[in-house]
Amino acid sequence: MNEFDMPFPEESKQDKKKIEMAKLLSKSLIYAFAIFGLIFVLILFLILGMLRPQGKTVASIPPSAVLAIDFDENFSETKDTDIMAELSGVQNQNFFDMIKAINVAAFDDRVKAIVGKVSVSSLGLAQIQDLRQTIINFKKKGKKAYLYAPSFGSFGRGTKEYYLASAFDEIVIAPNSEVGITGIGFEIPFFREVLDKIGVQPEFYSRYEYKTAMDSMTQKEMSAPFKAEMAKLGTGIFNRMVVEIAAARKLPEKDVVSLINQAPLSSDDALKAKLVDRIAFKQDYLDNVEKAHKAKLIDLADYQTNIQDHKKGTTSIALLVIDGVIAEGESSAESLQEEMVTGADTVLAQLKEIDEDKNVKALVVRVNSPGGGYNAANDIWHGIEQLKAKKKIPVIVSMGDYAASGGYFVAIAGDKIVAEPSTITGSIGVLGGKMVLQNLWKKLGVHWQRITFGQNAGILSANTPFSKQEKEIFNKSLDDVYSDFTSKVAKARNLSEKEMDKLARGRVWLGEQALKVKLVDELGGIETALALAQKAAQIKDDEKVRIEFYPKEKTLQEKLQQLIGGGKGLVMSQQIKNFSEEIKTLKMLNRLKYNAILPPMQIEM
Repeated sequence: MNEFDMPFPEESKQDKKKIEMAKLLSKSLIYAFAIFGLIFVLILFLILGMLRPQGKTVASIPPSAVLAIDFDENFSETKDTDIMAELSGVQNQNFFDMIKAINVAAFDDRVKAIVGKVSVSSLGLAQIQDLRQTIINFKKKGKKAYLYAPSFGSFGRGTKEYYLASAFDEIVIAPNSEVGITGIGFEIPFFREVLDKIGVQPEFYSRYEYKTAMDSMTQKEMSAPFKAEMAKLGTGIFNRMVVEIAAARKLPEKDVVSLINQAPLSSDDALKAKLVDRIAFKQDYLDNVEKAHKAKLIDLADYQTNIQDHKKGTTSIALLVIDGVIAEGESSAESLQEEMVTGADTVLAQLKEIDEDKNVKALVVRVNSPGGGYNAANDIWHGIEQLKAKKKIPVIVSMGDYAASGGYFVAIAGDKIVAEPSTITGSIGVLGGKMVLQNLWKKLGVHWQRITFGQNAGILSANTPFSKQEKEIFNKSLDDVYSDFTSKVAKARNLSEKEMDKLARGRVWLGEQALKVKLVDELGGIETALALAQKAAQIKDDEKVRIEFYPKEKTLQEKLQQLIGGGKGLVMSQQIKNFSEEIKTLKMLNRLKYNAILPPMQIEM
């Protein structure tokens, strides 16, 4: 057999030597780049450490204090994982920690009042409802709560901010500003026409008519069921806001609706309409608050550093946060979309930690998710069920802005489910399909040829539509998943098959509606869920209880490894902020790759 007849020609010694040299050179370059990268990070770490304010000590709480909170800051559901915050000494705030600080301040004799600031807040509607109740509880202790606003929104879009403000004793606004209580609206993009123009055919199937997440791709406008669901949500949110604002400001509800329809309102008109109590410049007003209470302002972050948690080893309640889209694998923060992704593998590892902690007597699962991958949600549901069976502890679910589709699937593992009145709940259904690029390739002059071994080997190929047999197989799979989803919900919520059909098919509910149809057990926020967990675990009221937060905050070493692995996020961060509106759209569209997800709607208020 000559060299050309052999299937794998033998390499000469010279060729082998060249290959080995090339491999050695390649490895050397890789190691060199790795070392240079590490040196760069260490130098950056040193420089930023030098720039970090030196000698700064934890601010002590004055004998008479006013707690200052800027609600325009980013209060995320999870703990900070950003190494830049670690190096600069400026940590992002956490929503639960803020709620906890206000509750502690309510019982702290040194804290006489709260003064908040809001203009354009990133807080979600359910978070705002949780926060409003926390402020109301603070006032019940005989303490004052003040709110200052440079403006409410920017030419509108200040409705939720004003809704938050209405819970305070006094609302003060800057001169020559606006109260943008223009109401609420849903915006849903539809791309079918542009897809047709470029030759892309979306081929998706859902269970059932109210599961409309892919309508943005498959339709040119809202279907009747889609429109009905949006109307149901919008009416519920709007009516509750009107009722609660009217009650807080002691105004007739019809007057509040009239003012919303006239907005944006100037600060002078808002004062006349009794929407605000005073017009003043910020510093002047803060000085007056300090004088009125003979107190000094203390920032929320400084106050939080003075809060002493109970030592490890005491009875504890685990608080596990599932935030953002649910997916398989590890949790991450999407650098481009700036959206959290909760990975099933990460959650299962955290559940194992909780299982091994002998001091944990109850688990509160905080779900703030529009859904995601069905398999990932199923894994998390099963993991929580296993923990309950093995550890014999109560599990209470607290639902945030969203607990829909895959998010609600996770929630049904709880012994009890707590939701805010405006928590978007349900969307019990499933969808799936693919984008067919066949016509696009024709336009581009690209010709694909296929050789398959197995009749359905190309079922998910983007180059051809589903065949009749593939369509039948795919839809049977959706039927199986839908049947599994609904049967688990029906069993968990003690619902008949007939009741389940009326609640499922992709329908969405607000928390207060979900309570009436037995999808949730109680209205409230994180503190309500923790109180239920304490009671269910038979922990005495006077017993010291530690809250173990999951996911735990990363160590400096872990943050440094994250920086080395994904340093490009630092370069992109400012550009991302410059295109925030476009990023919102990308974030919504990114969700469409999942099969148990909400529609990509944007709520404006």
